[in-house]
Amino acid sequence: MAYVTFCSVFLLVNLIPSVKASREAGFGVRNVTIPEDASVGSTVKHLRDFLNVGGGLMEEENGTSWSVNITSGNDLRRFEVVVENLTLIVAAPLDYEYNPRYNLSLELTNTGDNSVWHVNLAIVITDVWGYPPYYSKQCETPVIPDTGTAENYAVLSSPNGQYGVVINGIKRHYPDFFPYLRYESHDTIMNDCSLWLCSPSLTLEDEVNAVRPWLEAPQNGGRIEFQCSDRQLRSVGTFLFLDVSKQMLPEWAQNSQCSMAEGYVLVVEINKIRSTSSYWTQCSANLTLYTTTWPVDFIFQYDITGCPKGRYGLYCDKNCVCKNGARCHGFNGACECHPGWRGRACDIPWPEVVIIASPGDSVVKYIGTNLTLTCLAPHIQVASMIWVYEAENYYNDTKSIEEGAVQNSSINFQPVSESDNGGYTCVVKAVNGEVINITFALNATKCRPNYYGEVCSQVCDCEYGGTCDRWEGCLCPPGRRGDRCQHTCAPGSFGWNCSMACQCQNNAVCDAVNGTCNCSDGQSAEFCEIGTKSGQKSNQVVVIFVASILPATVMVGCIIIVTVVKQRGKNRTGLHTLNIVGIEREPLSSWELDKEDICFEHMIGEGEFGHVVRGRLRVPEGYQVLVAAKSIRPDRMTATAVRDFRREMDILARIHEDKEGHPNVVKFYGVLTKSDPHYIVVEYAANEELRRYLWGLREQFKVTGERKLFERLGFASGVASGLEELARLKIVHRDIAARNVVISDRKVAKIADFGLSRDVYTSSAYERTNQGGEEELLPLKWMAVESLRDGVYTCESDVWSYGVLLWEIASFGEEPRYAGGPMHPDVCTLLELLKKGVRLQQPENCPLPVYRIIRSCWIVDPSKRPTPEVLLQKIDQLRPPRHAAHLVNHGMTWQ
Repeated sequence: MAYVTFCSVFLLVNLIPSVKASREAGFGVRNVTIPEDASVGSTVKHLRDFLNVGGGLMEEENGTSWSVNITSGNDLRRFEVVVENLTLIVAAPLDYEYNPRYNLSLELTNTGDNSVWHVNLAIVITDVWGYPPYYSKQCETPVIPDTGTAENYAVLSSPNGQYGVVINGIKRHYPDFFPYLRYESHDTIMNDCSLWLCSPSLTLEDEVNAVRPWLEAPQNGGRIEFQCSDRQLRSVGTFLFLDVSKQMLPEWAQNSQCSMAEGYVLVVEINKIRSTSSYWTQCSANLTLYTTTWPVDFIFQYDITGCPKGRYGLYCDKNCVCKNGARCHGFNGACECHPGWRGRACDIPWPEVVIIASPGDSVVKYIGTNLTLTCLAPHIQVASMIWVYEAENYYNDTKSIEEGAVQNSSINFQPVSESDNGGYTCVVKAVNGEVINITFALNATKCRPNYYGEVCSQVCDCEYGGTCDRWEGCLCPPGRRGDRCQHTCAPGSFGWNCSMACQCQNNAVCDAVNGTCNCSDGQSAEFCEIGTKSGQKSNQVVVIFVASILPATVMVGCIIIVTVVKQRGKNRTGLHTLNIVGIEREPLSSWELDKEDICFEHMIGEGEFGHVVRGRLRVPEGYQVLVAAKSIRPDRMTATAVRDFRREMDILARIHEDKEGHPNVVKFYGVLTKSDPHYIVVEYAANEELRRYLWGLREQFKVTGERKLFERLGFASGVASGLEELARLKIVHRDIAARNVVISDRKVAKIADFGLSRDVYTSSAYERTNQGGEEELLPLKWMAVESLRDGVYTCESDVWSYGVLLWEIASFGEEPRYAGGPMHPDVCTLLELLKKGVRLQQPENCPLPVYRIIRSCWIVDPSKRPTPEVLLQKIDQLRPPRHAAHLVNHGMTWQ
């Protein structure tokens, strides 16, 4: 820990004797150093220095004495005077943040002649890095009973009193070295959730002997460093052995007792210790001796056991300074202040208004549980206290409760419901006219564990591995059904929700989990359709023959068809076109632009496969328009990229058959394919993509508090309108997401980037394929469950993706993350989460009616999802009529 070493307290000294004084007054200025971490009892200034200047100490030789009184500037009692030696000392912990300056007035009285000397001191407290210590909840330590035996205490303790060392796969156990360090010379710094320890190796003979051959090897230079990680392989620090004759200690240990050591020193620097579970870490290194490399691991496990009340430190041997009921952190002695108190020791009165939520053990407030909000105003002379409630709905629902001149007031929820969500503001008016307010945002969207329903009053009690969903109750594993998954699937059904029909024949029993047919004796084939009765032998021969020859025939037919399609689809450049058999696409030649009509300016974007350049296009009407020209990156000129690029050309041409297109689909001007590189030319969006635009709104919200609800709902409405047009044309986009929506200069949302789209004139489903040996990059978190599971893409799967896009709009462009899953799940992980009923949670400050629309897009059965037309109607119902657009704070709470 580094300290500020050059800091000053400026002492403006004004020595003014009373009329009784027999000596002329003296004036002087003195500078001393007094950092904020100065210990209680440390000297600020010797007051006799001032009296010597004024000649006021001669009487002491005749047996006279002095009395000292601090008359002003010491309201917080940070200082006091030791009269015996006339010394001003620190009487209580200082804290730069809460009071960086003290203006003291002292009165010194000579008891011999009653002369009075006045001293005025201007004391400036200097800031110190790392002080005061920080109270961290993540590594909060328990308070344990005090047994009076100090040797028994350690804030960290090993459950089995051992740690392990693994050398080249051979594991040995050694006694925990922490107890031995208690009685030896060592230095420990525990700050926040970290442990820095330095100890000479006198008591670490086993540890040193384990690595001594490598430590003494010339190529290691007297230093062996082990990198430490937790169970998730996240780095948490280092574990070092150093030969101090060859290696320098870390900066924090250079002024410690370790700097006096000779030989080997152990240095431990561990961060991110958590109190939620046993702290486990593995410190590993590959150590080379001569030509052989050995993997060496030190494996430690500790529990955070805590200290008795009033003590802290590794061995609970330090005394806490916390006052007024503040809790002391067992690691570093930091104080967790109660409302109305501040400072290093929580002994500085602090006027404030706070809202306390009780019970406050969880950040999440569950629907169906009791909650009390209490407004406190410590150290304030209250004239009035008012609760103001602003509901989280679309109406002007604001209520207020005036409590009068009280120091605290409470609101009780028994229990909490979703209709209670909103902002609860406590407004306190002080006697001096000052108005202070604070707001508590209640956003209860989850049920207690094992509860579900509209008001979370129904109990799940799922059996056989079923999971409890907020809205649907028990989500049963394959093969189970019933309110609690207590029943197996009915005969003839199997799978998730028992929704799959069995194919078994001849009365064969179907496996309820996977639909496998359990054939009886004498039955065979996949569906038990083949029997061995004598009357069926001739038919069996025919079935076997057909079953054996049909796959080969179909395979040959597929090969012939694919070959013909590929041969017909080859163009002059050797690239395959993507025409679907039986469908005649509009030739792109009518969309070919003259290269002389376009002037490229500068690149405005770069993606995984493409470049986007801004330019100016001369249109037939004679004027120029701003355009964006998209091309394939030269280094990503793969068959997949070319295929998607060509598909985007085809689909944009289809959408713009009437040349006008759709107001919520990016306008298509044409293509450049007669020279390299090829370009797709579309309108230029002045405000870039929707995702980035939402990020900008998020930053504005942090500053201004404006949620821009109507603007964001306008974007949602525009995308729904564009999606309705794609559904009419039977075009599946496959990548509806905020990153693929652009915002025009008139704030209109337009669907863009059709590189992953699919034409569904002849088929409503496409299967995921491996194109030319290249795996497609799929937007997993935006994909419907049937797309992930079966590779099926339909207009209904686009609706699922729209739900995720609407979630992005509600969350100001956050990246979706499913609770209980990683940020970037693979297909199997995400599919498993979705099957269990896990969905993206309601974003903070997202009103419930909007989240209900979002959830409706994620129904497993595609046929039950709303159509784009219905989505457009629902979104527009949430928007105000045009004549009311000027209203402010009347309606949506997002505004």
